Amino acid sequence: MGLRQLLGRVAAGGPAPVFAVAGLGARDAVQDLRLDPRIRLVDSPSAATILLVAGVLPQELGEPLARLHDSLPHPRAVVTWTPGAPATPWLDVLEGRAAAAEGLLAEAVVAVQQDLLAGRRPSSPPILPDEDPAPWRGIGPYAQGGTGMTGGTPYGRPMAELGPDRDGLRLDILPLAVGPFFPRWPAGLALDLRLGGDVVVEVSPPTSPFAAGGFAGPARPGLAPFLRALREPVPVRELELARAREHLRWLADALVACGLRSLGARVLRLAASLTPDDRDAVAGLRRTLRWTQATRWATGGVGVLSPETVQGLGLGPVARAAGVDEDLRSADPAYRDLGFEPAVQGEGDAAARWQQRLAEAEQSLALAARAGEARTLPAGQVETPRGRLDADGSATARLLALLPGLLQGLEWGDAVTTLVSLDLDFEEGASVAQAVEPALAS
Repeated sequence: MGLRQLLGRVAAGGPAPVFAVAGLGARDAVQDLRLDPRIRLVDSPSAATILLVAGVLPQELGEPLARLHDSLPHPRAVVTWTPGAPATPWLDVLEGRAAAAEGLLAEAVVAVQQDLLAGRRPSSPPILPDEDPAPWRGIGPYAQGGTGMTGGTPYGRPMAELGPDRDGLRLDILPLAVGPFFPRWPAGLALDLRLGGDVVVEVSPPTSPFAAGGFAGPARPGLAPFLRALREPVPVRELELARAREHLRWLADALVACGLRSLGARVLRLAASLTPDDRDAVAGLRRTLRWTQATRWATGGVGVLSPETVQGLGLGPVARAAGVDEDLRSADPAYRDLGFEPAVQGEGDAAARWQQRLAEAEQSLALAARAGEARTLPAGQVETPRGRLDADGSATARLLALLPGLLQGLEWGDAVTTLVSLDLDFEEGASVAQAVEPALAS
């Protein structure tokens, strides 16, 4: 047996390292892969052998996806999965990709990994042309890419500009593009930043690459009840259980972002089997996180939003964490009969948003336990786990407009923490037109 075969056999005995891109309709399924011991989701494509492209992605993300694919080391393979949605033709550029069947996502990933390491599947070839990634190479008197120390683009990058720093210094201001597949953010979110050291100096307003109404596939399970509630009566119990699950799924991702992967997996298991009887478990989790120093240091005083900034925007837990008691459920007779009152925090920072979502998850389980088969008809708008959803759009779309002012002046780590705490979800906005149009037609 050769050395390569021996190493392949050893590697095949461990979990498959997967870099996952979760498009529309696939976030829950990709997240659940963390609970499968045969799979290890990694944060960098350089650590992966499998690129998983799940759900629906717009064609404008094709070039970034190709660059992502080509950054995986050999041997590599691609698995695609579009649950209940038509196949995306432009994904054919991923030559030799394996398509996972419905309900067999993990099995497909493991099978492709085994075939790849055993030599039964060839390594995926590059998509982009084999060109020198440094077109500046050889230009200039010293082959540095410019016409002098202050001209051109030395080493392929424009010269940094000087700008004031909050400490009274003048630092180099460097441009940085992050996304659209940064693992801590929803797929498609791309930020163009200017950094002074590790401080965000400027942020260009981001937009969603998913056009409203452009999502033809079924919504993920956690979002589906709220989209149905835009056009038909839905049991309060079903809505509130779905709300609590969405908050816990967000928390599982947030804990991974803080380096607490084991605790994140525990929360994910709780979300998967959640019932109204789990209220005490959620309450205990809330108390644990309130006193866990790792999360308090990472989130306290970070990304503060004032009540004046969020008032009237329908931002759900983000607004209520800042002390604004806006909640569409307050005006619904079914919720009033259950004694519903909005839970609020006051600080408006990332820590308050963590506590707000756990408080709402606990409250939702209590409402689900009391609701029985009570029904509610939101009449064209509904309070989702992220805020007001109606024909005019989602809370995520309104939050994107606030990002430049919110992130400016934050250190990079705090900027990431802030974005995680907002729970941005492009799928709500992309699905709303599909959910609302049948109701308007009737």
